[in-house]
Amino acid sequence: MLVRVRGWFDGTGWFIGGAILFFVFALLALLLELQAPESVLWTGTPVAGAERGGIVFFQWAGQQHQFSAPGYGSAKKVIVYFDPSNPDNAMLDSNAARVGPALFIGLPALACVTLLAIGGTQGWRWKRRNAKRGEQDWWLSRVPPDSEA
Repeated sequence: MLVRVRGWFDGTGWFIGGAILFFVFALLALLLELQAPESVLWTGTPVAGAERGGIVFFQWAGQQHQFSAPGYGSAKKVIVYFDPSNPDNAMLDSNAARVGPALFIGLPALACVTLLAIGGTQGWRWKRRNAKRGEQDWWLSRVPPDSEA
């Protein structure tokens, strides 16, 4: 099995190197996002809250908690994500706050997978192209044709 997988990626050093680079970047981005205050949107507990004049109120474990939200809106019902061990660390649920980190982590991960797919199919694509041309070996496509002088 290992020989077969090595055969897929034979001669794809630049693709593998780029994929490793993108993977490391995605992993570092994930670690950075887990340390950011916005990580409570992904790891926190959701509860219903109310917003009045830019202050959001919510209840957890029988206690009232509040935090200030951006803007001066008023909404009867909002979704609040918070850390149960520290309810003062809370954020309003918003798509804009979720899209940025998802792209920051997801795009390098997608680039990693794409490079692995391109590199893994490169040998197959070369063989197929050369078979259509009637050539047997991949290196024949790199040999210049004889010049008629």
